Amino acid sequence: MIEKMKQKIALTDIYIKPDINDYGVISFDDGQEIIKKGEEAAFAQYEAIKKLVDSTRMDKSTGIKVKTDTLRLQNIVINPLQKYTRAYVLGKLRMKQNSKATYHDIQQGIDNLSSTQNFSAISYQFEKNNDQDDLVLNLTENSTKTFLKFALHYDDLFKTGALVNFTQKNSVFRNDITSLDFVIGDNVRYNFDYYVDNGFYWSFGVKSKYNRFNRNVETDFNDGELLRQLGIRSLNLDYAEFTNQFYMQTIFIQKFLVGGGIEHKHVDISSATLNATNSDFERSNYLSFVGYLKYDALDNKFFPKRGWYFFGDVQSYLYSSDYTKQFNEFSIAKGDIGFARTIFEKTTLKMQTEMGFTFGNESVHFFDFVLGGYGFTPINNFKPFYGYDFLSLSGDSYIKNDVTIDYEFYRKNHINFSANFANIKNNLFETSDWISRISYSGYAAGYGLESLLGPVEFKYSWSPETNKGFAWFSVGFWF
Repeated sequence: MIEKMKQKIALTDIYIKPDINDYGVISFDDGQEIIKKGEEAAFAQYEAIKKLVDSTRMDKSTGIKVKTDTLRLQNIVINPLQKYTRAYVLGKLRMKQNSKATYHDIQQGIDNLSSTQNFSAISYQFEKNNDQDDLVLNLTENSTKTFLKFALHYDDLFKTGALVNFTQKNSVFRNDITSLDFVIGDNVRYNFDYYVDNGFYWSFGVKSKYNRFNRNVETDFNDGELLRQLGIRSLNLDYAEFTNQFYMQTIFIQKFLVGGGIEHKHVDISSATLNATNSDFERSNYLSFVGYLKYDALDNKFFPKRGWYFFGDVQSYLYSSDYTKQFNEFSIAKGDIGFARTIFEKTTLKMQTEMGFTFGNESVHFFDFVLGGYGFTPINNFKPFYGYDFLSLSGDSYIKNDVTIDYEFYRKNHINFSANFANIKNNLFETSDWISRISYSGYAAGYGLESLLGPVEFKYSWSPETNKGFAWFSVGFWF
């Protein structure tokens, strides 16, 4: 690294090196002093920087209109690589030959390549090719391809979890990545993912995961019929799912991810609230086909300041071992769209709309949409909803709107206020009730911290329909 730094210094026009030898990587309390050292070093180069700025400044009095320039890329030239194919690199760049590209497009593509951490050095230049240009890339592949990672997380659904991740790149094919998460804690879980990334060509992968939790919930996956029969308001539920999926996907119009696959799922639901001799009310295997379309341009998953995203999928369940003897073929469609925008300095508005419904034959309701809670990684069709406890509202159709105002009052410290509104019930969209009135609403005020462990969040939520409040606390990235 030191030798490469010497080479990079020689290529710079202005090199600024603050005197921070007295500080280390954990000198967090000396932040202001370190910043001051940087300001002093930059000011020492003031004349050189000013000269550079003056040489590039445009005299606005000329009336010349400035517009975004584009390049016509005839060829994209990439040096020979051993571990990654040309298709992989072009897929990360999100660019093709004989196409137009702005400086922002090129910068975003280089950022995408860098974020993979598969290249220890990336440089590029443009070479004139008649009236067009060639983009010439020089990539140095990272020699490290095996990683062992650790993480901690807590939420009110899965409780404590310590994650050990093993990642191996180029284990079988070029462009492939193998990842295994194993979670030890109140609920043992795992997530396995093998993926071969072929960029604009069809990529393929295999996923396998196991999730489980125990929780007092207010849904019985049967429109409340079981709760009414037992004369109770909630069940102590043991929920477990085992999912395996083979999928293929590709990049569509250089922006969207489109794909599909076949999925096997085993669902095991039982409750100690029921008769001890027959505590299971679901133990079935399901086979389904799924297709999806994704786009995500948010700059941050938990505290975004700009960007938008879209996700939509259709899943058709064609077979079941049918433990309940109630299965018929059916399908589920759902969509989710949202955006974030900074409206004032340090203040961000985020809005989201999502909906889903089933169609086809009347069948089991174990894949219904269930709303409630916050801070957990979603599984199946369980969705967060402020103002209600985990897994409180259920139905085979729903629509939900969410708006959040977030203010970063100090660096990486956030306070926010959220409101969400929803309609959810069986056959919701068969009448106009879903659009004429709101059945459920909830509000939340919270604090968030972007920490070294990941997001740390506390939220207090309430709903005017129930006059109840809930306090939720989560630490670390969701998994």
